[in-house]
Amino acid sequence: MTKHEDGLGTLSHSVSALFLAAVLSGCGAEVERAESADGLALATNLGEVLPAPSAAAASCTPLCNGSCTPVQLAQASGLDQPILPFGENVYFSGAITYEASYSFANRVSKQGGSSVQLAQRLQRPPLFLSNGTSAYALVRYPGSSGLGHLNQIGPLGNLTPVPGIDSSRSLSIPTVDATKLYVLDLSNESVWSTPLTGGSWTQATRPIANVAGRSVRVDSTHVYIVADDVAKNQSIVWKAPKQNLATPTKFVTLPGSIVSLTLDDTDLYFADRAGGIFKASKSSGAVTRLASTATDLSIAVDAERYYWFNGSALTATCKNGGGSQVLATVSTPQTRTPEILSVDAEGVYWRNSGQVWKVAK
Repeated sequence: MTKHEDGLGTLSHSVSALFLAAVLSGCGAEVERAESADGLALATNLGEVLPAPSAAAASCTPLCNGSCTPVQLAQASGLDQPILPFGENVYFSGAITYEASYSFANRVSKQGGSSVQLAQRLQRPPLFLSNGTSAYALVRYPGSSGLGHLNQIGPLGNLTPVPGIDSSRSLSIPTVDATKLYVLDLSNESVWSTPLTGGSWTQATRPIANVAGRSVRVDSTHVYIVADDVAKNQSIVWKAPKQNLATPTKFVTLPGSIVSLTLDDTDLYFADRAGGIFKASKSSGAVTRLASTATDLSIAVDAERYYWFNGSALTATCKNGGGSQVLATVSTPQTRTPEILSVDAEGVYWRNSGQVWKVAK
């Protein structure tokens, strides 16, 4: 039996809080490379021991001149959703009750101040997407809100509907690149795309049999799909070229659930539900365990670092092996919702216990 999630997750109620657990679950087979407790990297599929990255590697410059101060930007009652810093603002959404038509979308200045409500009384919280140069709000059920299915975020923080976007795949899991909106179709785990300017849907990858899709990401050449093989209790990253309607191939298979998939120019980064943080080479699929004490499912990356929750600490770790830096103490309870952590050139942002926080770099 397969179990699908639609990218928004499943709703759970805990006393007085409504949380969204957008969980990407699964398990897997072999790990090409993992870091052991004594600092050695184990190439388990080859049976050889390789040296771990040197701790003496050059360190990246400490953020905040070595002493960071978290600032609360907004109170965001209701269930936690992925957030997006873009331009001068941070965009976030949520819902205030279980009932339909009580979801909202807001923005708040990166400098703080009062939040601005962009939409309310929506059936589902909008998702915010960015390709680095443009940003969008995807609204599953626009209703009479004045929004469209896909809305571009303007320089002043307004939402402008993109005409001609077919909403027939509204329950699929979305992502964007420079020119297209992609969705993972949860009926058969195929990926489809449509121009960000509007147009018809085109199938980008062939279906994957007997799995349950969890996440999709794209770069300039390939599509990466996280899907669970429930029967085998495996979680797999599948890879396919964006052109020529290819069948995805198994790229990474791991024990434990793969969640919070993100990427940079050379690697994929992801967490598992057992508290591991990993990266996988885009070229070879070789997997390296980066950390093993994470207690939250979110991970974000920029050019120099990856960011993650290490126990009660928000931690930034240099990619070049130069060490880690604690940026903030994170209050509990955490919602264990993937992608509530985001980063840009100016700061690091996260949702926690119904609040939006920032640490300026």
